[in-house]
Amino acid sequence: MPNWSAKIIADTVTPKLAAFAGKIEHEVEMELDVIGADMKDIAWSLVRVRTGYLQSTIYYRVSGMVLEFGATADYASYNEFGTWRMAPQPFIRPALDANQEKLLDAIRVGCLNALGI
Repeated sequence: MPNWSAKIIADTVTPKLAAFAGKIEHEVEMELDVIGADMKDIAWSLVRVRTGYLQSTIYYRVSGMVLEFGATADYASYNEFGTWRMAPQPFIRPALDANQEKLLDAIRVGCLNALGI
């Protein structure tokens, strides 16, 4: 059986992978922040307004690679899903639907940016 060996002259992958772990969360967080603001704007424009309270409780929060989005008003779910007396008037789901592809792209772009590609 013949013997052979290989010698790595320049390793450019290992340093990028080592830096990747530290950068990915920051890069994805920046991408998600832009999308969260867009989702909030869409929901804000779609929500039914009587007093403005429900509209004022629409929020998004990005922490690491998690985007939290919703409304804190007690009756937000009644507007979103309806009741037996009231038809649904969704404002959260359309904002999510409009940004579904952007959310997936944000993770992809964040990963590429973290790798420096």
